[in-house]
Amino acid sequence: MIADSQRAFSGVLAAAMRAEHDFTVVDVVHNAEAATRVLEMREVDILLLDVELLGEDAAELVRRLRRLCDRLPTVVVTDMDDPRLATAAVRSGVRSWVPKRLGLHHLMSVVRGTRNGESWFPPSLLGPVLTDLARSAQPSPAEKKISTLTYRERQILQCMVNGLDRNTIAARLFLSSNTVRTHVQNLLGKLEVHSGLEAVALAARAGIAFDETPDEAADEAPAPWPLAKFNQR
Repeated sequence: MIADSQRAFSGVLAAAMRAEHDFTVVDVVHNAEAATRVLEMREVDILLLDVELLGEDAAELVRRLRRLCDRLPTVVVTDMDDPRLATAAVRSGVRSWVPKRLGLHHLMSVVRGTRNGESWFPPSLLGPVLTDLARSAQPSPAEKKISTLTYRERQILQCMVNGLDRNTIAARLFLSSNTVRTHVQNLLGKLEVHSGLEAVALAARAGIAFDETPDEAADEAPAPWPLAKFNQR
């Protein structure tokens, strides 16, 4: 499917692809809403997407791309050379990024490669994108601190993030309240914080979120977490 805001370009591209024996153009659309409707109703093997349909805000781009392109091989076809948007697109699952100025022959070559699991980005974008991805792959200070915790300490920290008090944690993990207290004191020391609230804030910065997965060790709903109970080391 071709989703492009420029009707002249998308018409020429569709005609060129229909002339090839190994392409079938399912549909040509000119806005993101139409693309979403087609993807919901038709089987599409690969999406050619004009990224300008989705706006120029990177966060919004990620959100809309994930909704449009989940597990669908996607080639961005655009006039834009924005490393920030290209990096956001890669994080959302986009496999290739082709400037329109490179021509139809090159574009169809990239589409064939992407369909076979390959990726392609122009050299002017590839370096900045790889640099950004490598930088973001480095663990944050919060993640480094979390990595020093034992498995049991991480379990307890997750329980704290989930809002459980010490006695509820003890019941869920089949531990005594004193043992939980000791683990909490140890993890606070490793995280270099002075309270449970600070530990939960650091966990959030490391990407640890509330976990709604039911715990096999308890049947009742989680009890509210009185922060004062964890404020002592």
